[in-house]
Amino acid sequence: MFEGLDLNQVYSLIASYLMSLAFILFVLYLIFRFKLDLLFLKNLSRFFDRHRIAIRHSLIIVLIMSIVGFGIINYMNYELDQSTRVRVPEKLVIIEIDDYWNIRDTEPYYGDYGYTMENYYDVSNILDKYGYVATLGVAPYIFVDSIRKNFDLDEDGRMVNYLIELESKGYELAMHGYNHCLNPNYCPRYEEVYFNVNQGKEELEEIFGINFFTYLPPGNKWTTEQYNNVKSVDFKFIANTHVPIAYFDEDIIITPKGYDPVYHYDWHRKDFRHTSYEEWVSAYEKTEFFVLQLHCNTFDSQEKLDDLDMFLAYLYEDGAKVVTYKGAYELIFEEKKGVLKSLKRNFGL
Repeated sequence: MFEGLDLNQVYSLIASYLMSLAFILFVLYLIFRFKLDLLFLKNLSRFFDRHRIAIRHSLIIVLIMSIVGFGIINYMNYELDQSTRVRVPEKLVIIEIDDYWNIRDTEPYYGDYGYTMENYYDVSNILDKYGYVATLGVAPYIFVDSIRKNFDLDEDGRMVNYLIELESKGYELAMHGYNHCLNPNYCPRYEEVYFNVNQGKEELEEIFGINFFTYLPPGNKWTTEQYNNVKSVDFKFIANTHVPIAYFDEDIIITPKGYDPVYHYDWHRKDFRHTSYEEWVSAYEKTEFFVLQLHCNTFDSQEKLDDLDMFLAYLYEDGAKVVTYKGAYELIFEEKKGVLKSLKRNFGL
């Protein structure tokens, strides 16, 4: 019954069952209490009349037990939430930039949608201006719908060298799916198959000679199967998932979707409209763990690049700590270790 559910989901399911039971019992109690003599309830009413006191007491007891049980389950759910919630040692900012793949061979298909090296450089040059780094979502292949074909990242030397250059500056390279294929007709369940997750990670690590630490789902779409497969191939940070806030899953950190300033967005659509610089600032100020999710191809005007520049200038003036997902992981776990050491010292453990 609870197969495939985590503990939080099990608690929530039990709580909903208990609440439903309490409601049903309450309705039955009202029927019994006020003798609602509906035709189809006459026999039930006669039974109630014969066992009035016993039934009344039983219903009240079961109702109270259901309500108490509902409260206990919700308290346990709250405790679980508190014990697994990620708390950052200080205000952190992560800049995530998605969709790095083979540009050379796909330019005839995706060039008009902003997938050009010039746009990638335009964005990274602004980050470099402030000495900031970002986590980059990299896919070992890119699937072109119009011709139903994969193109290998390793065959685009310019993109590979560009990513190597950024990684040497402190940028993090993260896996952004196997081939960013979201078409259910051509690639059903493609991104969630264990072989593709594992094979894609191995191929990226072979291309760049580094260990890939973070996984970013293509299209921000998740299934339980995909999540379990991503965990099983040893990713430690899984971002842009279905959770409402950042959580620990044992030694893995999972986070919700970041703030994406593109409000009319589809990765293969030409019409990219950004929210204003002021809205970026407002989103940043609302949280202690801010993730700005960008796509270089959407910066197709100088105005948008200027907004990015102004926002990064604001972060710089505010003294924001800008880190990668991997950098955030290290800071968060260092803080967690410090808390455990303090507890052991205080209690003589």
